[in-house]
Amino acid sequence: MSHSRLARSGGGSTSAETVIVVGAGIVGASVAYHAARAGAVVTLVDAGRPGAGVTANSFAWIGASGVRTGPAAALRATATQEYRRIEAELPGLPVTWSGSLSWGAADTAPEAGPGQEILDAATVATIEPTLRQPPEWAVWAPDDGSVDPVGVTERLVAGARAHGARIHPDTPVTAIRRDAAGRVAGVETAGGPLPGTTVVLAAGVATAALSAPLGVRVPVEPSPATLFRFRAPAGLVRTVVNNPDFDLRQVTAEQLVAAADSPDRTLAAVRSTFRGATNVELLSSRVGVRPMPVDGEPIIGPVAEVPGLYVAVLHSAVTLAPAVGRLVARELVDGAAEPMLAGCRLDRF
Repeated sequence: MSHSRLARSGGGSTSAETVIVVGAGIVGASVAYHAARAGAVVTLVDAGRPGAGVTANSFAWIGASGVRTGPAAALRATATQEYRRIEAELPGLPVTWSGSLSWGAADTAPEAGPGQEILDAATVATIEPTLRQPPEWAVWAPDDGSVDPVGVTERLVAGARAHGARIHPDTPVTAIRRDAAGRVAGVETAGGPLPGTTVVLAAGVATAALSAPLGVRVPVEPSPATLFRFRAPAGLVRTVVNNPDFDLRQVTAEQLVAAADSPDRTLAAVRSTFRGATNVELLSSRVGVRPMPVDGEPIIGPVAEVPGLYVAVLHSAVTLAPAVGRLVARELVDGAAEPMLAGCRLDRF
């Protein structure tokens, strides 16, 4: 196995290459799992518990349809098949393959994209039978699904550990360490230094702050997203429903989760959209601070100015994590430049 992408320890040393992944959200957990599975010596470190940050507040809709343009289009197109892959590798992964139904306020139906069908009201009613007034048309994506994002993250961390990764939760990283030649040498943490030849920053919005002292600008900004949890009757919603009022899905037998703006408007919309929803009630509201690159596209790849530093920060992290983890691990361990990541590099800014 070639380690041409990983930092060499210098001086002709043959000591093992070590990868430190900063951030145990779903992206960092996926990178750690895939890199450890590929043979790297991996340390995963996080200021909190795995998946407890913005990952926990994700709506977690997994779909390969939709966006078909931009640097990450090919990456997004692989989302569902990549989840099928890790589902096979990690039995018990909490994934629900329900399909998704989307409709808008327009009078005319859009054209179906890859993996999509346009359904009429009668067919929509067979898929979501509690709808009071099925829309005249809806986009049906039968291969879509959703995940328990914290559960997936924990399963990836367990998989990384099974392949020898060391896990350091509740250990804030305070700085990136460099040697006299300017190469990455590990990280400083609240619990002391951790040595490493490559550091992957998968720390969400904190990635920018950790990069800045190295003279590296990572243009990512906090983007608040609100998630509401409702108590609801079992079986009220069968798929992932996306309409102008909310993104909505059933997460347990008696709970719904919605991504939307206003708790009161969302509650009213749920009650008016579905039969049997009169007693639906709001349980909680949570705001997640998503890491949003300024152009909306993932920032993934090595940082030329700081040998041994690699960045992986993106929106749609839950959707893209399996693909990103696999491709980043290949770049780190095999030294390959992955074509699907070519448009996601930091140097585009």
